[in-house]
Amino acid sequence: MGSVINRIQGILEELPKSEAKVGRAILADPSKVVKMSIHELAESSGASGAAVIRFCHSMGLEGFPELKMKLSVELVRPEKVGYYDIEPNEDFEEITRKLVSNTVQTLNDTVGQLEKEKIMDACEILYKADTIYAYGVGASWLIAEDIAQKWMRAGKHAIAIADPHILAMAFAAGSKNAVFFAISNSGETSEVLQLADEALNNGLELLSLTRFGQNKLKQRAAVALETSRAPESELRSAATSSRQAQFLVIDILFYFYASHHYEEMIEQIRTSREATNRFRES
Repeated sequence: MGSVINRIQGILEELPKSEAKVGRAILADPSKVVKMSIHELAESSGASGAAVIRFCHSMGLEGFPELKMKLSVELVRPEKVGYYDIEPNEDFEEITRKLVSNTVQTLNDTVGQLEKEKIMDACEILYKADTIYAYGVGASWLIAEDIAQKWMRAGKHAIAIADPHILAMAFAAGSKNAVFFAISNSGETSEVLQLADEALNNGLELLSLTRFGQNKLKQRAAVALETSRAPESELRSAATSSRQAQFLVIDILFYFYASHHYEEMIEQIRTSREATNRFRES
């Protein structure tokens, strides 16, 4: 479902030089690559066979056969939506079309790289925890609030705390049977990384949500969930849709959790609905 070509474009500049050579060769002529052997791709890109294998792993693929399979599927699609940046003095219809295209592509790419095993592992950690803390900076704070609201409805002690100092104190003073859900699109936000270290030092489990690729937050997490990664653009119009992808991942995680704890969830949602109804009536 997700575009492997978009995945390559999004991460290309952060790859090691040898892997970047492989990526550029693929982007130059993907239809040719699907007919190549691993040694032919290595030779045409000026890299080694080992670099091709490492490149495939960096893309989240098991190996070269899976890469060729995904490219083949993508190339026979009748239409590729793609990512577009906003240009000067564009009209309403064109801006709308581009933003919708970016969102659709981001959501498809994100779902295409989500791993069921990671969703299951994250659900297990969340289910066992007494307390769920969520934190993010900037737009990622909206995702943290969404996490807290959702799992509060599920009957969990789930809170999003905007002040990192208070959150660090909560880690130290609160239950150790807790999980810290850290959100950072880049995976390199300093406040988030500092809080991740504080959580780990206090014995908490760490879940992360970042964009695709290697980053410091992902390396720290017990389970690292990822969204797709759009190519860089001047106005960061694709970054707007990445926020929608973050919400989508949390929605998928929550409803998978709800489906596998269905009876408990129905009762908790009924109880929370009654509470909010009483609040409205008062």
